Amino acid sequence: MRVSKWIVALGIASCGAVTAAHADDTGIYAGGSVGQSKTDFSDNTLDDLFDGKDTAFKIFLGYRVLDWVGFEAEYVDLGEITMRSNRPGISGFRLEEAGFGVFGMLYWTPAPAPVDLFAKGGFVVSQAHVRANGLIGAFDDTDNSTDLAWGVGAQVRFDKLAVRVEYEKFDLDLGGGFKAPDMISVGASWTFF
Repeated sequence: MRVSKWIVALGIASCGAVTAAHADDTGIYAGGSVGQSKTDFSDNTLDDLFDGKDTAFKIFLGYRVLDWVGFEAEYVDLGEITMRSNRPGISGFRLEEAGFGVFGMLYWTPAPAPVDLFAKGGFVVSQAHVRANGLIGAFDDTDNSTDLAWGVGAQVRFDKLAVRVEYEKFDLDLGGGFKAPDMISVGASWTFF
């Protein structure tokens, strides 16, 4: 009899905890993520010349309007693409990628767990900055563009704190055999109100 009372009490307490965690679905939140970006190349020759992986990070601010819809703005630094080693006629090659993004967010929360699955789509205003030294001197150029971006992820909420894992694809037009970069990251956010 005593055991069944404890089981009932524990069940009621856990329902209350799940309800409290579920009640904080909406509001303004901010956070950051760190991970790895990767830029693939159109052929194996470029793959041998360049290293397209680097550490990436982002900071973001969002507003979850309803349980299932929200908006998010972010600054993302995708790191840089470098040459694996200097080649005759060119040295010190670096292509840095960064941008500001705005996304619409769709959430799905499998009840009653405090876990959210999400998908997002929007635009990124990006800047690609390339630098290199060659036979005719130093080369330095910047290209700005507005491109599509999308992502998917999951997060676990602990009251106002959420921990997330996310994959994002940025449809940046880098040209020259470079494909659109992507990023996989782990981060955290805090819901203010």
